Amino acid sequence: MDRHYDLTYLNQVFHGNEAMVRQIVELFLKQAPEARTDMMQCVRQSRLQDLHPIAHQLKSSVKMLGLSGLEPLVLNIERCSKFSSELNTLPGLVSELSSSMDLVCNALAQDLSEVFPAVAPKVTHLRRA
Repeated sequence: MDRHYDLTYLNQVFHGNEAMVRQIVELFLKQAPEARTDMMQCVRQSRLQDLHPIAHQLKSSVKMLGLSGLEPLVLNIERCSKFSSELNTLPGLVSELSSSMDLVCNALAQDLSEVFPAVAPKVTHLRRA
């Protein structure tokens, strides 16, 4: 099964410190739905030029978590919104990003709960593929 993410970079940066990697993943799982909601609201309210700061903020998380499937979407949304180009593509891009983020967040949350259950005497590693 495709996990949609790759935590290799985080594991390198934090020298395999699983607690730090877990904190970054948990922070993403908290912030991603908020970013998605904000983006969808911008589209509904035709504030397409307001998408670029949200996409810009999301871009670093996407890169750190190895979310290669989301990266082109986030970059396109940021570029189109920032430069007011191809604005007609933004609703579709945001919709695609929203669906993809659901898949990614579900995979991350599932793996996180498997690796760090409520009562966890032993910690294993998050999947990297």
